[in-house]
Amino acid sequence: MLWACTGNISRDIPPLMRSVPSRSLAVMHFPHCSSALEFLLDSTSIFRRVDYGRLGSAEMVLSYDYSAALVPLLAIDAGKADADTSQAVRKVLSQAQELGLHALYTGDHLPKRAALLLSTSRPSIDEAWSHIESGASILDAPGFKEALSIDGPGSARIMLKNGSASRWLPRKLEMGFSRKDLVRFVSGAAAWTVADLDGPSGEGIVLHPWTDGKQSYMAQMFSGLPAGEMKLSSVIPDTLDMVVCLPLKDCKAYNEAWKECLDVRADLSRYKGRLASLKRASGKNPETWMAEQDLKEVARLDWDGHQVLLWRSARRSRASAAPAENPYPGFIPALFGEAFRITDEGFLAGRGNWTAAGSASDVAAWLDACKGKTAQGMPKKAKYYFRSGKFSLVADNNNIITNVN
Repeated sequence: MLWACTGNISRDIPPLMRSVPSRSLAVMHFPHCSSALEFLLDSTSIFRRVDYGRLGSAEMVLSYDYSAALVPLLAIDAGKADADTSQAVRKVLSQAQELGLHALYTGDHLPKRAALLLSTSRPSIDEAWSHIESGASILDAPGFKEALSIDGPGSARIMLKNGSASRWLPRKLEMGFSRKDLVRFVSGAAAWTVADLDGPSGEGIVLHPWTDGKQSYMAQMFSGLPAGEMKLSSVIPDTLDMVVCLPLKDCKAYNEAWKECLDVRADLSRYKGRLASLKRASGKNPETWMAEQDLKEVARLDWDGHQVLLWRSARRSRASAAPAENPYPGFIPALFGEAFRITDEGFLAGRGNWTAAGSASDVAAWLDACKGKTAQGMPKKAKYYFRSGKFSLVADNNNIITNVN
């Protein structure tokens, strides 16, 4: 649920992309080499020990292949083979040899422009050269050319292959979810995700998903759904660690779109089985309960060791003002996904149109923590909202914006 739109195709393809091997899973394109490497890599990186001279202001692409070690391949636009370029290239080649880097100058083997390739691995250079000689490149990877061409204002972009999320997601993540669950989610969100680093001023990084129109991707599902109102800010604690929020303009329309997505993934029977099991245990069909509630917003909150599920109905909550037994545990995660699964949702309580579910102590803590509180900085409308620590992400009708504050 991180991505919500697919964008329009219009961007020209940088010729330097033809030096990137087809099985690359992360591709980073920047207009200026030296400043990009300072932004992308820490000070210990061997690439930052090279004095690129006049090539430091040249266009660059940093890519990572599919190997378990995530070997980097740096391609720098070396322009046309004039005397000044040849001298600059020779200086970098000399430094690369001293530093133990492997290097290759493509000369006139690429259309229009030459490129200088650097890597920490000889096989990486050899593979790149093999691709260049055969005319193959990342542009042949399914969906990459279309994803790269998505219209956007920025010239600095990072392209990530969602299906390879297990390779490029950090090993240690503190996002409120297990890495396994996050990998599964990201892999099914889109085919490629493009991060536009030069988005509109003040908006942070703009994410563009590419789904090829396939309904099995979450991004494609969200593209057909309108944003809903977010009123969560009035019922969250000040010391919030993580929040996942799903505003719903029409909960029935969302449910139908979700089931279509599950059907394409061949997961619909499993979904129906979970609902049938919950109905046997509670006497109520979760989808019927959802329609009766007329859900407008669903959220999960984690703070100070507490966690609750929240949902906002079109009418005032029928739950008591003090924690009482929850007759329908498991309904929210069954309907809206594993992001909304918490350890204990055995009790619930109501406040206005909001209902909270969790352990008795967590629900009581929520009732106490949100009295008279209104959090600042949250959007008023969204398709999806997530915040964990300093990282936030919001999907609205036009963009997917992520920030690290």
